[in-house]
Amino acid sequence: MPFRSPAGEDHNLALPADPLERFEQLLTALDAGRGWMQDKVAVRLAAIALLITPGDAGRLAATTRSVSAVLHERLGSFSRVDESVRLVIAAQLVKAGDEPDPFVDDLERVRELFRAAGLRRGGVYEVLAVLVLRRVVGTIGPAHVDRFQQIYSAMKAHHWWLTGPEDFPACAMLVGLSGEPAAMGAGIDEIYHALHTQAGLPRGDALQTAANMLYLGGVEAATIAGRFALLMTGFRGAGAPIGKDEYDELAILCFLAQPAEQVVASVIGLRDQLREHLRWLGTGPALSLAASLAFVRLAGESGALSTLADAKLLLDMQAIVTARQAAVIAGV
Repeated sequence: MPFRSPAGEDHNLALPADPLERFEQLLTALDAGRGWMQDKVAVRLAAIALLITPGDAGRLAATTRSVSAVLHERLGSFSRVDESVRLVIAAQLVKAGDEPDPFVDDLERVRELFRAAGLRRGGVYEVLAVLVLRRVVGTIGPAHVDRFQQIYSAMKAHHWWLTGPEDFPACAMLVGLSGEPAAMGAGIDEIYHALHTQAGLPRGDALQTAANMLYLGGVEAATIAGRFALLMTGFRGAGAPIGKDEYDELAILCFLAQPAEQVVASVIGLRDQLREHLRWLGTGPALSLAASLAFVRLAGESGALSTLADAKLLLDMQAIVTARQAAVIAGV
């Protein structure tokens, strides 16, 4: 995976003995402070973001709420970062041991660099891109933004009708990879077409998102698309419907080294436990959360905590973007 903490290791992360129990503790603590304008999806995503951060759940929830309040004061109505999205950003900052004021200062500075590089305004996606870039490169300079713009242009050269500001977070993640931007664009396009032909996925934004994520694994297009298709077949065989909303979850699970059957069994088992404990949880959200929890459990067993932290950040960023898109569409 292409990005790490500035020190090179995620020393502030720890695998919980029981990811499901830890998730429920964080969910309860965060939900206690939920306002009437904030949806449960944001609280669930924040709990997942903090899953491998050590400390008392109540204190972590309180710190996250405090960071969110500072973001509210600093951002105001900037980029339409609403209360729900702000909470998940706050959780990511807490997980990384970051502070809200330096983040907002960087956001204001890097926005000017984006404009100088000719990048269009990206709203909330621009905010998420800066959040990821701080994890990828530390101090963001003009050279990083130029590379970001080149990667965006390379993606757009293959799919100009699909590529837009919603791909900014993916571009930020790709900045940490070595290689020429043109080769990245071609590699992502190769995975896109392999997923379409091998896994039978329809073309569109969801497929491009999955291809962006899978490219980070550094695996040949045919191989990673075959792994994706194997997992999809396994889930559908277990009675779990897999649609466009689940593509990013399957993409994350492709990073695990375990046999596909073991991955599917672990996710399905956790999904059933979640629905038993949280009876209000729908089947789709339960599968998404189960995939995240299974990823923590299986990646932890292989000792890949740094990879786990990186992939979880990727998953959470895409979840935020998807949630925001849905909110905008619903508002219209």
